[in-house]
Amino acid sequence: MNAPPRAAIGRREAGAGHRHAPRDDRLTDVARLKATVLAGGYCIGCGSCAAIPDSPIRMRMDALGRLQATVDDTEAALSDAIVTPLCPFSDAAADEDEIAGGVFASPQARLDGRIGWFREVWAGHVAEGDFRVRGSSGGMGNWLAAELLGRGMVDAVLHVRPDGDGRLFSFAASRSLDELRQGAKSRYYPIEMSGMLRHMREMPGRYALIGVPCFIKAARLQARRDPVIAERLRATIALVCGHLKSAHFAAMFAWQLGIRPDRIATVDFRVKNEHGRANQYSVRASGEDARGAVVTRTRQNKDFFGYLWSHGFFKYRACDYCDDVMGETADITVGDAWLPGFVDDPRGTNVVVARSAGMEEIIRRGIAEGRLALRPISADDAAKSQDAGLRHRRLGLAVRLARALRRGRWVPPKRVAPGSGGLGRRQRWVYLVREMMSERSHRAFQQALARNDPRLFARIMTRYIVLHDWLNRNRGIAASLKRLLRGIHA
Repeated sequence: MNAPPRAAIGRREAGAGHRHAPRDDRLTDVARLKATVLAGGYCIGCGSCAAIPDSPIRMRMDALGRLQATVDDTEAALSDAIVTPLCPFSDAAADEDEIAGGVFASPQARLDGRIGWFREVWAGHVAEGDFRVRGSSGGMGNWLAAELLGRGMVDAVLHVRPDGDGRLFSFAASRSLDELRQGAKSRYYPIEMSGMLRHMREMPGRYALIGVPCFIKAARLQARRDPVIAERLRATIALVCGHLKSAHFAAMFAWQLGIRPDRIATVDFRVKNEHGRANQYSVRASGEDARGAVVTRTRQNKDFFGYLWSHGFFKYRACDYCDDVMGETADITVGDAWLPGFVDDPRGTNVVVARSAGMEEIIRRGIAEGRLALRPISADDAAKSQDAGLRHRRLGLAVRLARALRRGRWVPPKRVAPGSGGLGRRQRWVYLVREMMSERSHRAFQQALARNDPRLFARIMTRYIVLHDWLNRNRGIAASLKRLLRGIHA
């Protein structure tokens, strides 16, 4: 077994950790979740706590465009439901190391402190059909789901699809390849899976789940306490995660395309371009413009104000207190191969991390049959493909934890020890400004919506962008202002 390179990424050493809210045995478990995770703003909106029988918790979209768990004080005080062990950000839940070690540790597996347990790692794309064309990247996520469903290894795939019932996207159960095709591509939008967890419990069958790392973790936590879900959840596919966005991320793009934020019909966040690099994709949206006409418009991502992921607009607070980028509790993880030699291909390339023997076999069979064009890469290469995200979730997280604790805030338990992470003052400020910028973006967009003025949002947020880019020694200040002017005057 390889020793994980812990020091380089701020991974928690044995005995490290940080303080939590004192346990009050007079509180019910629901009240305890409300006093810690919910009160602290760390709900990621996964719906795990709302999925159990007799749970008093409901999932609702809040004014900031985030799905959040809600419960009133009376229900919380009277409920007998046990929910804290099911919440991925609770201090009563098992962490990723405990979960993954119990599932994947074996003589055939290795452990890397950045990507977790793994049996093999590849980079490449799907060679058959139109999976690569329809996918955001190399097509691997949808191909894996289709392989599980088509070979009869599962009866349904639980994943995110376009929603015609008031939201742009939601979780659904696909039982055919045609239904599954609707779930291709990335969905940077709030979703929750309480309905799917209940569906799995109530409808016999074998299920695969596709989701971001914290959602996969939540499903694993459910399986640890519910033998029905443990038996029916046969495969988990994680998507490498930058962070989860609120519904206002889609509204921001649509507004800049001249579509009313409250009249959006569809959004495609990643339209591939024929030329350029893989990260130079476009965004397409349809809906009603200010005159009531139905329009569809497309623009390259770099021409939008607020598109950069490093700026963290509309990020859930929980994402700044998460240390799992690579979906460490999933049977297999797929993401973008942001690596030299791959990023220059606009058709998209995946990095693939197989943790279970079954998923490793599926990949090897696909390669042998010529259906997958993948080649082995090292764990180090896989980590480098997500280098910026790992730095933010490890070194940056250490800084954010230390600041929150100094201010007396409750924080979720993490595998990263609070501190400076060995960073200089300027870099520490970069991470703190990113957190402030993310928090401010939610309120600024609310103000802009109230005044029906997209320029107001841009004016408020530009000052944070300028400060962030200066601190980050980024020569992109002029480019940021150019994007601002282009976006608000289009």
